[in-house]
Amino acid sequence: MTDRLGGYWLGARLDGGGHVVVREAYDESGTRHALGVPCLPDAEARARLATAASAAGRVRSLSVARLTEACLDGEPPYLVGEYIPGPTLRQVVDRHGPYTGDALYRLATAVATALAAAHEAGAVHGSLTPDKVILGTEGPRLVGLGWCLSREPAAPAADVHAWGRLLIFAAYGPDERSGHGERLDRPLRGLVAAALQRDPERRPSAHQLLLSLLDAPQSQQGRLLPPEPVSDPPLGVRAETVYARLSPAEQDLVPDVFLRLVDLDSDGSDIIVAASRTDLVAGRAADEVASIDGVLEAYGKAGLLTEGDGSPAITYAALLRAWPRLHEWLDGERDGLAVHRELARAARRWDAGGRREAALFRGEPLDRALAWAASGRRRVTLSSGEQTFLDAGLARVRRRSRRRWTVMAGLLSVVVLLALWQRGAADGRLDQAMAKVAASRAEALRLADPVTARKLSLAAWRLAPIPEARRALTSADPAVDVFADPYAGPRSLHAISDDGSRLAALDEGTLRVYDIPSRSLLARTAGPVQTVRAMAWSPDGHTVALVGVDRSYLWDTTSGDGVGPPFGRGLGAPGEQSAWFSPGGGLLFAAARLSGERWAWDLRARRAAFVGEYAVVGPGDRVSLVFAGNRSEIRRPPRPSRAPWLDRMPWEYTTFAPDGQRVAIAEESGIQIYGLDGVPSRSTRLRPSPGHLRFSPDGRLLVSTDSDRVRVWRLDDGTGTPVADRAVPAAGVDRAAQATVTGDGRRLRVLAGHGIVLTIDLAPEPAPRDHAAYICSRYGALSPQEWSRHLPELPHRDTC
Repeated sequence: MTDRLGGYWLGARLDGGGHVVVREAYDESGTRHALGVPCLPDAEARARLATAASAAGRVRSLSVARLTEACLDGEPPYLVGEYIPGPTLRQVVDRHGPYTGDALYRLATAVATALAAAHEAGAVHGSLTPDKVILGTEGPRLVGLGWCLSREPAAPAADVHAWGRLLIFAAYGPDERSGHGERLDRPLRGLVAAALQRDPERRPSAHQLLLSLLDAPQSQQGRLLPPEPVSDPPLGVRAETVYARLSPAEQDLVPDVFLRLVDLDSDGSDIIVAASRTDLVAGRAADEVASIDGVLEAYGKAGLLTEGDGSPAITYAALLRAWPRLHEWLDGERDGLAVHRELARAARRWDAGGRREAALFRGEPLDRALAWAASGRRRVTLSSGEQTFLDAGLARVRRRSRRRWTVMAGLLSVVVLLALWQRGAADGRLDQAMAKVAASRAEALRLADPVTARKLSLAAWRLAPIPEARRALTSADPAVDVFADPYAGPRSLHAISDDGSRLAALDEGTLRVYDIPSRSLLARTAGPVQTVRAMAWSPDGHTVALVGVDRSYLWDTTSGDGVGPPFGRGLGAPGEQSAWFSPGGGLLFAAARLSGERWAWDLRARRAAFVGEYAVVGPGDRVSLVFAGNRSEIRRPPRPSRAPWLDRMPWEYTTFAPDGQRVAIAEESGIQIYGLDGVPSRSTRLRPSPGHLRFSPDGRLLVSTDSDRVRVWRLDDGTGTPVADRAVPAAGVDRAAQATVTGDGRRLRVLAGHGIVLTIDLAPEPAPRDHAAYICSRYGALSPQEWSRHLPELPHRDTC
C-alpha cells in the first residue's frame, strides 16, 4: 500500500487480518480516520460491498462509528470511517478479565442500541466480534459497519446471534464456558439464550432486545467506560509531546531534521524520503551534531522515525498532515524543498570531490539557490557545508564579473546583491531592491510586532514608492500596540489580568509582573522550586495562582512578600494545562485537557470543591452549571434545578455573561447564547467557533480565542460578523491565547505566544489619507538600533 490513498495520508495498521486491511489515516486538515482496503475478488463482491456501505452510510447513532466515505470504483478500493480511540472488547477482557453485574447490562444495551439503529437503516454488520466493539471515552462503539464482505447477504438475525456470542465472551472470557450461567443473571441469561436460538426466525430482533434491556434498572446506571484511561493519542499529539520534552537547542533543529526527510514527487506532492545521518550532520558544529542525534533518538523511541542502514526516515507519511507544526513548516518551505535538495546534493558532491571549482553552481542553478537561501526559506538552516558551497559559487562569479559588480559585491550583502542580480538592475536600482526587502520583512513581522512592522513599511516607502512598499504601508491592521516579555524563553509561562493591564511572567524560576500600558516592572520574586504547569490572575488583579506538579501556590503581588506556602493539588499530567479563578475569586480551577485531569479548590474553606464534577461558575460565585449528561443541573439558591439541555454541551467552552443570566457556548456548529432555561437567544449562531470564550465587562462583546487567532463579536448588532478578526503568534498546541477587553470596551488585549501582548483597537479610526504621516506622528521612525536589526544592509536613514 502506498503512503497515500485518495485524499488520505496513511499511518499504522490497525487490523491484523480478515478481508479488509485497516489503517490509521489523516485527511489534509489533519483529522484522524480509520481507512480500510477490502480484498474484492470480482465485480459481484464489489457490488455487494457497495450496497452494504450505502446502507451503513444512512445509520445515525452515537453507538456506531460512522462510515464517512466509500470509494470502491478505483484501485485499490477503500472505505473511510470514524476513528474511535480506545481498546477493543477483546483487549479489555484479555487484560482485565470478564465483565460482571451491571457492566454486562450496560455493554449489552450499548451494542443492542447500535444494532437496532443499523437494522432500522437497512444495514447489517455481518461480522460482529469482540474486536468490533471499542470501549471509548463516550462508551462502547460498534466499528466496521458496512465493511463486511461475505459470500451470502447477511441477515439481521445473524447480528443478533453474534450479539449473544459477544455477551458470552464478555461474561466468561476466551474460554466461553457458557454452561456456567451464574455470571449472567436470569433476565440477561434469557435474552442471550433467545439470541442464540438455532432457528433465526425464533430469535428476537435487535429492537426487541433493546426494549427488554431498557426495562432493566441495571441498564440505567450510565455509560460503560474503559477500565483505565484511554491512551491512544493521534500522531500529531505524540510528535508534539516529544517536541515539548526536547531541549531548546534540539527544538531549534527539529524543523531542519524533518524537512530534510520530505521531498516532492513529479506532481509536486509531498513524499517521505530517507536521509543518512551523515547527510543530516554534514558541515555541522559539534553542539549541533549532538542536538540532531538527540532529536533522532527521541523521535525514534516514540516510533515516529525509523532507521534502516543508518538512514532515518519518517515512519508514517500521515505525520506530514497529522502534526500541525510539521504541516506549517512544510507549507512555509514547500516551494524551496526541491531547491534545497539540489543544493544539499551538490554541496556534498563538491566536498567529497575535493572542492573543485568545476563542481560549483553557476548560472541558473546558482541564481535559484541564492534566491531561496536569501528570502525563500524560513525553517531550514543551511549547514556550514552548504553555506560554504554557496559562498564559493558566489565568489567565483564575483571574480569573473565586471568591475562594477565586484565593487557592489564588496558593499552589499548577499541579499541585496541577489535582488539586483536577479533583475539585472543597474546601480540606481539599489533603493528599489531594498524597498522590496524591507516591505517583505515588514509583512513577516506584522503578526507578532505590528508597531515595528509599520515603521519598517514606512522605511520601505521612503526608500522607493514601489507597489510592494505601498501594500505594506497601507495594510489594515487592528493591532495598534505590542508589549513583549523581555525575558521570555521557550519554557516561560504567562498570564494576563482580567482588566488587561498586567502581565505575570515566570522565566527561569523568576516571577515578574509588568504594567502593560507603561511597560514598567511592578514586582519580582523567586518562583516555586517545583515545575509550574499553569498560572492565573485573581479577578481583583492582586494575586497570581501558580499550579505546580504536586501543589499550588498564591502570590500577592501587592504585598512585597514572596510566594505563599503550598496548598491543595497540582497538575501531574502534561498537555493543555490551564488554571483560572472563579469570577468571584473564591475558587481556583485547574485542568489538563488531554488527560482529563481537573480539580477545583475552595480558597476560603481550604478544601476541594466540585469533586468528580465538571462545573462552570458564574458572577460572584453565586450560580454554577454542573455538567453531568442528562443529569446536569444549575446550582443557585435556594435549591438546584435540573438542566438536561446541557447534555453533550462542552463545559470547557462555556462562559457566563456578566449578568449571570446567560451563557455563551462554543459548539461544533457555532457559538450560541443561551438563557439558563436552555432557550437560545440568537436566531443564528456565531461562526466560526474556535474555542475559548469571554464576555466584555458590560456583556456587549464576546471574544473567542484559540491557539493562534482571536475574534470579537458585538452582540447587539445582529449581523454575526466579527468586529475584529486577527491572527496572533501561536501560543502552542497545549494552550490557547488569552484575551480580555479593557474596562471602556474600546481595546482588546491578547496574550499570545512568547509572552507577546497585542492591543487591538475595537473602534478603529478611518484609514488616514496620508499613511506615512500617520505612522510618523503616532509611532515615529525606526531608531538606529531598530534599523540595524531589521535593515543591516543599509546605513540608517531618518524616514520621518
